[in-house]
Amino acid sequence: MSIICRQCGRTIETEGVAFCPYCGTKLEAAAPMTETPEAEKWLRKAAQMKSYPERREILLKGLKKCPNSREIRWELLFTGEQEDKRRWTVDFSVIKCWVLEMYRKPGDFTEEKRNRMREKLFENPELKECLEMFGDPAGKQREYLQRLCREYVELFLEGSNQVMGSFLGFHSDRNKDKKLAVPVAEMIKRVREDEKLSPDQREQLWKALYQGYAARNGGRTEYLDERLN
Repeated sequence: MSIICRQCGRTIETEGVAFCPYCGTKLEAAAPMTETPEAEKWLRKAAQMKSYPERREILLKGLKKCPNSREIRWELLFTGEQEDKRRWTVDFSVIKCWVLEMYRKPGDFTEEKRNRMREKLFENPELKECLEMFGDPAGKQREYLQRLCREYVELFLEGSNQVMGSFLGFHSDRNKDKKLAVPVAEMIKRVREDEKLSPDQREQLWKALYQGYAARNGGRTEYLDERLN
């Protein structure tokens, strides 16, 4: 059975290991399966979808069949808003981790929009309701932020020509940790200065960004540490 390291986000296929071979974090025992076969069916079907709107649609159908499924509700948290099919422009709000863009390019959003994006990180009613379904809501909140940050780094930073550079449309992973350190350090500094968040929220979020960076770089944080010092 595979285990996902909560620190770096890497999947460990080897059984019987106590520490993550990538970042050295002590591994937690896998939680017992609590989902029904019906819920598992919908979760597997949704995981096969590459499109976030399609994934959300499947999860919502699954939730109608399994209204008490905490895992379906959990996965729905990461699908973002429903896409308006009338739009002709790309709408990244269908991907929940896009809310972190406010810390990369704050000038692109109004204050009202930034407030709504903050709410999705900490105050969203669906988030609070879902967290209460788990035994450790505070720990699940940290896991939520860590996953958002890891997905943001992967999708919106690694996938950015501006950040990674490209040649003939192809990205190179060479010096990836160095390239990613620039925007992540800027985002962490903005999070630390965001007085609209409580001190605890600021700490949770900047640490999640730090861990998201580490997760996409095999646990290496040297370049990011240099920029933060």
